[in-house]
Amino acid sequence: MSQEHAEPRRVGCLSRALYIVLVGLLILGFAGGAIYFLWYQPVAAENKAMLAELEKLRPLEGQNEELRSQVERAAVRLLVLQALVDTNAARASLALGKPDVATDSLSSAGSWLEQLATRVSSADVTDVGQMRDRLGLAQGEVRTDAFAAQSDLDVLANDLSQLAERLGEE
Repeated sequence: MSQEHAEPRRVGCLSRALYIVLVGLLILGFAGGAIYFLWYQPVAAENKAMLAELEKLRPLEGQNEELRSQVERAAVRLLVLQALVDTNAARASLALGKPDVATDSLSSAGSWLEQLATRVSSADVTDVGQMRDRLGLAQGEVRTDAFAAQSDLDVLANDLSQLAERLGEE
């Protein structure tokens, strides 16, 4: 009789263990499904949307770099034109016999040329250096020899105009 009682106990133990394992697997399945539907799927959809948006933005990145380059060239050209305006103002002041006003305009042109020297391409650095030298000559001659200063300013204005044209063509 002890053997008959032992067998049903094992079967009961096995069925109970099987029941616990099945319940555990069922809980894990529900937890996995909940994680998949509540967390993974929305994140995957968001990731897919972000990738699609990134693909739309990639061509714009190249355009952005091109526009930055154009802005930089325009800024350099603006410096050249500002120096040209001050140079022409100094020429007009000298023609009117106002060396003090011409000196102020040349000083302003010098600050534009300083800024320009740091921003131009390596091909134009030498030209800007020569322009600064020419400006220095004109500044030294404004009070002593107006004719020589006017001549130097004419050359400087011509050089600035040519540089502005070259920068406008690029």
